[in-house]
Amino acid sequence: MFTKSTSVNPLVPRKVATWLLVVTMGCGTAGITIISPALNSITKYFSVDEAAAQSLLSGYFIAMAVSQLIYGPLSDRYGRRRPLLVGLVGFALGGLLAASAESFEVLVLARVLQGLGAASIASIIRAIINDSYGRLEAAGAFATISGIMVIVPIFSFAFGGLISDLIGWKGIMFGIFFAGLIPLALNFIFLPETNLRPIPQIRLGSLVQDHLILLTNPMFLTFMLASSFCVGIFFTMIGFVPFEYQRIGVDNTEMGFWFVLIPCGYTLGNLITKNFVHRIGIERMSQIGGLISIIATSALLLPSFIGWYHPTLIAIPCFLFGFASGFVIANATMGAIAAAGKLGGSASGIVGAGQMGFGIFGGALVVSVGGYEHFESGVLVLIGLAALSTLSSTLAQHFSKTLPLVEPVEQEAS
Repeated sequence: MFTKSTSVNPLVPRKVATWLLVVTMGCGTAGITIISPALNSITKYFSVDEAAAQSLLSGYFIAMAVSQLIYGPLSDRYGRRRPLLVGLVGFALGGLLAASAESFEVLVLARVLQGLGAASIASIIRAIINDSYGRLEAAGAFATISGIMVIVPIFSFAFGGLISDLIGWKGIMFGIFFAGLIPLALNFIFLPETNLRPIPQIRLGSLVQDHLILLTNPMFLTFMLASSFCVGIFFTMIGFVPFEYQRIGVDNTEMGFWFVLIPCGYTLGNLITKNFVHRIGIERMSQIGGLISIIATSALLLPSFIGWYHPTLIAIPCFLFGFASGFVIANATMGAIAAAGKLGGSASGIVGAGQMGFGIFGGALVVSVGGYEHFESGVLVLIGLAALSTLSSTLAQHFSKTLPLVEPVEQEAS
């Protein structure tokens, strides 16, 4: 079930079973999209408008982004296991509270609680991978897990629609409850503690100092930005690209088919990462992915230049971006956490918050430039984010040659 380290050093952590990480991350990811098909039913049930219903998504995202900054230091101090279990309890209770909600305000509160719980999953699982694997192995392991996990939002979206039609929106909330309860039980039984050198105590001053150390660490900062800009493209894309599909006459069912190409590309990119990261290196692979993402996002402008609009001219660039992000996200994320050394938990929290934050930022920027009405304006935002991701990866490669590499503290013991 676990692969034990061959080292005689008792402070080398065991490698956590991949299936356990996949199940845990999958359940947390499902909470993001499973509610989306039921938003219309919820607006009718509580007699609220669509803008109010969006708070069920934004409340989840904001809670998830901010609280990742808290879970990181907590996992550095108290270990990975206990904060993760507490977060899973909160996630499950959030689902149960939402299922029993009889007012919209309580439902929003429940979604915030779900976001707080999901943040523990997103933040701590990355740190667990970094604890259990070497620098390059961690990128490969994360690629394997995230390659599997990227399909979860697509299937949970469809599954949420099915539950909503058969049972109603409260059935979805019970689904979230079980999505927290199942990994809670599995991790309680099977998850070992991987942070074998916790920091002695948490102080507000030391937290600020730790974050300043990380944000002034060139390797961490550039890797973090490369990953965050790339994830920001994805969250921004799924917000306004569907409107362009609708403008050219694509219905919702067909649109879902075309959108599946994004995780297909992402899975392929992750597969290549897993097999070639040891040869090419995480800095170079992130840079290559960034360059491909610039080409992919720029290709979305092709229909307006040639005057021919067809869903394949949107879907193929989206597939190519998914492929590129498979190079960038896994490598840059684990590069950032590895560069943090013993502050891996705090680093994981900052990376997660940055990824969510740039997704929110990209969406707001698209709105400000009129990207929902004028597709080309929104695409320019995507191109800008892709260029910034590539620049960050290029700087990371430069710093890797000029600065000493910080290995994760657990690996130093081996």
